[in-house]
Amino acid sequence: MVEASYVLLASAAFRAARAAGDHMIKRYRTELVVETKSSLADVVTDVDRACEEAIRRTLSDAFPHHRVLGEEGVRPGREAAVEALANCLDCTDLWIVDPLDGTTNFVHQLPLSVVSIAYASGGEVNFGVVLDPYRGEWFYALRGQGAYAAGDHDVRAWLAAPSEDWPGKRMRVSGVCELRRAVMATGLPVRHRDRKRVMQRATDVIAEVKSLRTLGAAALHLAYVAAGRIDVFWEFDLNAWDIAAGALLVQEAGGVIQSMQGEPYSLRVRDVCAGSDGEMLRALGARLAAE
Repeated sequence: MVEASYVLLASAAFRAARAAGDHMIKRYRTELVVETKSSLADVVTDVDRACEEAIRRTLSDAFPHHRVLGEEGVRPGREAAVEALANCLDCTDLWIVDPLDGTTNFVHQLPLSVVSIAYASGGEVNFGVVLDPYRGEWFYALRGQGAYAAGDHDVRAWLAAPSEDWPGKRMRVSGVCELRRAVMATGLPVRHRDRKRVMQRATDVIAEVKSLRTLGAAALHLAYVAAGRIDVFWEFDLNAWDIAAGALLVQEAGGVIQSMQGEPYSLRVRDVCAGSDGEMLRALGARLAAE
């Protein structure tokens, strides 16, 4: 893609993320309407839906003919998510949206939720942005152009005069290639078909690492891998909207993201690991996913 196209995509995505993030902050620590979806661990609030509507409205205004795959527009459950992705995987212009990643954190008034928006064409992610509205931190990447971290002031100034001079500073993964030196992050596999067995394997792996973090938002984990704050991340049974933007962040920051089986990342991947070194990730995935 030419940089002029990226300017248009970034402008729309930044404005959409800002609209959702502003609403999230406005509703933080207010009374919420909370519903259970596929399980007790899978919840949705009226804020999730309002944030997605704000994103859809902004993207539709900019690109009326583009398609949007958003979490709140898909029926609950793994099968519905897989089917929804399959129905639009080959779209020329597809936005993949998680309007509020970390809903449980939001409900419990933990400031660890983000907005995640990715643009894909023909199954390949070309642009992605993850916004942490609590800290005013923007993480974004453009295929072939790098990954960047920017402050809220930088992005708002750029939106006033969009150009090919991208706001913020380039990101790089940490370069840590040994588990014993790694700060590892994961999400508990609440939806995994054999949760107890996976947790037992995970315990063995966690015992080898320097430290463990579980922040409750996959997109934030991936943004932190790209920024070099987390060395290794893995999680089972994620949806495309959980990963798409963060995956590009990691790749453009010089990192590796792949399936637990060691296959290159694609939008179909649900069991994922990310970090600086592919060989370490393959070994990690083999240990976690072994039958």
